[in-house]
Amino acid sequence: MSKVRSLHGAPPPAPFALEVGSSEHYLDAALYDFEYRRRRADVNFYRGLARQHLRRGDPALELGCGSGRLTIPLARDGHLVLGLDLSAPMLARAQARAASLGRAARNRVAFARADFRSFAVAPRFSLIMCPFNAFQHLYTAADVQRFLGCVRAALAPGGLFVFDVLNPDLRWLSRDPARRWARTRFRHPVTGRRYEYSTNQTYDPIAQIAYMRIYYRALDGGPNGDGDGDAAGTEHVVRLAHRQFFPAELVQLVHSAGLLVVDRYGGFQGEALDDGSESQLLLCVSGDQVSLGPQKK
Repeated sequence: MSKVRSLHGAPPPAPFALEVGSSEHYLDAALYDFEYRRRRADVNFYRGLARQHLRRGDPALELGCGSGRLTIPLARDGHLVLGLDLSAPMLARAQARAASLGRAARNRVAFARADFRSFAVAPRFSLIMCPFNAFQHLYTAADVQRFLGCVRAALAPGGLFVFDVLNPDLRWLSRDPARRWARTRFRHPVTGRRYEYSTNQTYDPIAQIAYMRIYYRALDGGPNGDGDGDAAGTEHVVRLAHRQFFPAELVQLVHSAGLLVVDRYGGFQGEALDDGSESQLLLCVSGDQVSLGPQKK
């Protein structure tokens, strides 16, 4: 019997390591906050959910808390919240922001460094959130199941797990990987240096991973000793990897981990999910719980 051969041969090698794609984008926390400073709809959505779902004294857990862009507003709103993240620079930024809070709010927030594929926390949480596409750093089915197993173990009876991911856009994913897109000029928020930003990506449709490259080209030399080492005209690349999750697949992954999807949106205003939605938001409860979580507005 002849051996079955692939018609296309071995898949091409990944453009860069997934560990790099999970870390480089988060090394410059000040630049990260600057780039996403206008992104408020998701923060407002999660704040509203916390007001609706949490009773006084109920703790909330944020997975992939980053620089605290959601954690800090939740603490200001009066909620007890623990933020977990693996990036030391982002956690340092979050802790610095927490230090500027009033004493009461500062005492309501805590941060810890952890890999959210293998975390264990106590007590259990009434609300667990994984915002701003952090779930997309779960690159394999095994990663997803380990993560969701930890989530289910951390949910209090009647607790709610909520997360958002991008809705795959095949037109965007299939763009020419050799071209540059979204060219923008800006000043670094700390050094004041002028840069040109552009981006492109390579999509692996088998692994369903988008390998993104963000290019920063220095437009001026800047003062000596500013710490970035970029001469005018030099360029450095920041790499970011995101697993793409298609809607039906995502629901099945959640259900197979013993969680039930009780609501699903296509945007942070509660829009229905359709083929034009940029995001998917899933509200989930443990499969052995009766609670249906918050109701639609």
